[in-house]
Amino acid sequence: MYFKHQLLSLLGVFAIGSQAATTLARCNANNCYRALFSCPDPSAVSAASAFCATITASGTTATNFPARATKACGTAAAPYISACACGPTCSATPSSTPTSTPCVPYGGLLSNGDFECGIESWTVETYDANARADITYASTNSGQRSFEAALLADRPLPQPPVVAGLKSHSVSVQRNVPCKLTFAVWFDGPDAGFVGVRFNGVAGRTVDARDGAGWGVWKAVSVDYTPDSDNIKILFEFVSGRDASLVRLDSVVFNYLR
Repeated sequence: MYFKHQLLSLLGVFAIGSQAATTLARCNANNCYRALFSCPDPSAVSAASAFCATITASGTTATNFPARATKACGTAAAPYISACACGPTCSATPSSTPTSTPCVPYGGLLSNGDFECGIESWTVETYDANARADITYASTNSGQRSFEAALLADRPLPQPPVVAGLKSHSVSVQRNVPCKLTFAVWFDGPDAGFVGVRFNGVAGRTVDARDGAGWGVWKAVSVDYTPDSDNIKILFEFVSGRDASLVRLDSVVFNYLR
């Protein structure tokens, strides 16, 4: 197995018990997940959140499997733990919304690099029918929000490879003055693909799920870049393979080297 860690704290607001040593749950946004977290129904998301707070790795404390999910998930603990690991990654509003961090400037020459102002100043595009990209409270590197791109279902071929993109507003810069881009990324598993960075359409860096500290943790990344024009746009591309996957981005800063 890939993992031998302590019991995963379910993303964001979920806690799944106090057992000390068990297998790390991998988020699998499959049919069980979609049945459990019925996105158009806020009450269903709220009920799923409450259920996920009760289940443990052995399933012994879960006696209230949601009826709407049993056809897709069955009555064994493992499928529910996997679905719960994704958290409520749809746009339905939960019954209680976390208090937002005040929206203050962040990002150096960028604005809203920590996504505390939602998606303001960024442009989001999705290229796969099963791709979803939005702001989430489920897990962050800083503040209370991050950006999330998900491929919600397995697919027979990794086409299109880029399932989602996130583009910054146009940034005014001094030509030929060295700059640095820093950001943090999070992958839900070893096969969650990679994130690519482009400056004015030119490839600058890629970060794979298996790089560095691996998956299930926030990884800090930095890229040196010297502009050759007076304005740039920064594009993050989320590249997936065949497997359903979840990738998060946070703490984006672009500034001159000090």
